[in-house]
Amino acid sequence: MFQMDGRTVLVAGGAGYLGTPTCLLLKAQGANVVIADRDQDRLAAALETVTAAPGKGGVAAVPLDMADEASILACVEQAASAFGGFSGLIGATAFNSGKAFDALDAETFDLANRINITGTFLLARAAASRMSSGGSIVLYSSMYGVVSPDPRNYPGEMTPNAIEYGVGKAGLNQMVRYMAGHYGPKNIRVNALYPGPFPHEGVQKAHPDFIANLEAETMLGRIGRQHETAGASVFLITDAASYITGQVLGVDGGWTAW
Repeated sequence: MFQMDGRTVLVAGGAGYLGTPTCLLLKAQGANVVIADRDQDRLAAALETVTAAPGKGGVAAVPLDMADEASILACVEQAASAFGGFSGLIGATAFNSGKAFDALDAETFDLANRINITGTFLLARAAASRMSSGGSIVLYSSMYGVVSPDPRNYPGEMTPNAIEYGVGKAGLNQMVRYMAGHYGPKNIRVNALYPGPFPHEGVQKAHPDFIANLEAETMLGRIGRQHETAGASVFLITDAASYITGQVLGVDGGWTAW
C-alpha cells in the first residue's frame, strides 16, 4: 500500500528544506519524482541529490515561479510529459515576508496572497486536470494557519512570524476542504499537512533562545527534524491513505493540541 512503483509525483518546492527529504522518500518508495522550484541553483543541487539516492524511480527537474500563472501551467505540462503523466502533487511552497505587522505594506501582502493562495489554487487545479485516472494532492500548510504565533516566543529584536503567511495558510486549509469535495467524484483526494516548528539550521544556530522557546511549546519537547514531514506527505499520496480526503493533518509535535 505504500509502494509507488511506476507512479509520478510533482513536488513543488521540492528543492526546499522540507521538500527535498520528501523527494528522497518518494524515490525510495519507487516513484518517479519531478522536482519543481524557483531557485535554479537549489533546484540543480536537489536534482543531483535525489538522482544519486536509492530508489527505482526516475528524477526530473522543472522551473516554477508560484507568482506567475504561465510558469505554473508550464511546470504542470512539463511534469506530465516527463514520465508520461502523473498522479500525485505535493505542494510545499510558501512566501513569508518576515516583516513586522506595522511595517507590512500592501504590495507585499498582495504578493504573499498571490503566491500562497492564488498560486496554490492554480497549481492544484492544473495538476488535477492531468490526473485522468484519479490521484492525490497534498498541500503544505502551517501551524500558523491554525493558531497565532505567540510574540513571547521571539526574544530580543526578533519579529514574530509575519501575518500574511498565516493568513495564506489558513486560506489554504479551507481551499483543501473545498477541492476535496469538488474532486472527490473524479477519485482525486486532496489533503493538507501543517508542519509545526521546523526552523532552518541557520535559525537554530543564530537564535538558541528562540529554539528553546519553540521546544517548550511542543508536547515532545523538541523542534521538528528536517525529514519529519516527509512520511506524512508521502503517506497521504499513497494508497495507504485511499479513504482520506479533505483533511488537514498536524505534524507539529503536539503544538496545537495543548
